[in-house]
Amino acid sequence: MRKESRTALRWLSLLAIVLVVLVSSLPGAAAPPAGAPAELKLGFVDFLSGPAALFGASGKNLAEWLVDKWNKEGGIRGVKVRLAIVDEAGGPDKQVTEFRRLVLDEKVHAVVGYTSSANCLAIAPVAEELKMLTVVHICGTRRLTEDKPLHYVFRTSNHQAADSVMLARYVLKVKPDVKTIAGANEDYAWGRDSWDDFKGAMLRLKPDVKVVAQLWTKIQAGEYSAEISKLLAADPDVVHSTFWAAGLITFVKQGAPRGLFKDSLVVLSVAEQSLQDLKKEMPDGVIVAPRATPGYFLHPDPDTHPLQKEFVEGIKARYGRYPEYAYHRTYQALAGLKAAYEKAIDQGGGRWPSTDAVIKAFESLTWQAPYGRVTMRSDHQAVHGGMVGLTKFNPRYGFPTMEHVATFRADDIMPPVGVKSPDWISKLTK
Repeated sequence: MRKESRTALRWLSLLAIVLVVLVSSLPGAAAPPAGAPAELKLGFVDFLSGPAALFGASGKNLAEWLVDKWNKEGGIRGVKVRLAIVDEAGGPDKQVTEFRRLVLDEKVHAVVGYTSSANCLAIAPVAEELKMLTVVHICGTRRLTEDKPLHYVFRTSNHQAADSVMLARYVLKVKPDVKTIAGANEDYAWGRDSWDDFKGAMLRLKPDVKVVAQLWTKIQAGEYSAEISKLLAADPDVVHSTFWAAGLITFVKQGAPRGLFKDSLVVLSVAEQSLQDLKKEMPDGVIVAPRATPGYFLHPDPDTHPLQKEFVEGIKARYGRYPEYAYHRTYQALAGLKAAYEKAIDQGGGRWPSTDAVIKAFESLTWQAPYGRVTMRSDHQAVHGGMVGLTKFNPRYGFPTMEHVATFRADDIMPPVGVKSPDWISKLTK
């Protein structure tokens, strides 16, 4: 071999060694823990079709954005994450079938998702039966974590009692002379429990309040003319509603022209999700809350909170939309699961953890979300603070934002471990 060729080969070999060293020193190039799978496969379930797809699109967008971000950084301790995405539409029976398919056929390592309270209540016992780690990101009903002990199922956000209590306290702050209330909600666990807890909190904190109407609709009914007529006839001081997604948008569009929002103080617990869709059609002065999440795209200030800044700017750049509460809820679910895996790896001496080890790590875990910290309790129910405010059209953004914001500590809006929400609400004090 010619001397020049040998010299060239030596230089190429040295260059290859240097490249290997450089690549191995990158944050995403760490060797996976011993016993790690080739990839961590997560089932992700949210509404991708039908009127609830407005919510599901937000969840799916966040899941894809955050997993892409993680994988560019090396995944979870060197293990890349892959999503198996399932449409939540179709009802509880269909979701039970899909859950079994994810576990038995897709061989996922964990499942994340479920917006509908009906669906999460249906899949929870199946998750326990199949011993599948399942992280519920939204599902509002308190029944999930209060009715039966859970081992494999976690919920990474407050349940609806937090919304109801927080909203009741805020109503009494902005309208202390309220004398009559009415409810218009969907006839299933989410709507029933939310109204019961809001009504219970109002009656406990101001016993002279009278209930003048309690109206029930099908899930995502899409037509509310009859209910609006009944509310106008009852003429309550305050109207409470937990309509969401396309149903909420329709309710606002049908009710505002008929004067519902002028005649009553309207409380919409899920409206923050749809402010960017409604724009000027959402009246000013409506009480809204990002589902007991203590933050939205303007709170905390992205300019002074780096994680919030990365989150808000990343979602806006990729999807052309500011993140609403479903983005926050999905973020905290996936971030909580990742933090539980990492804690379990550390507790296991650097080896890839079993499902039971991840479960043990998840219990009493505190992790970071864009707005602040989330803590998982021993009953597999996460807790965090909340916020609520009044709508006000913001010309800078072209849709209403929240003003006169009030924030609440977790202890003030969530019952303690082992205490059921109705019992706790019955003892609320001002």
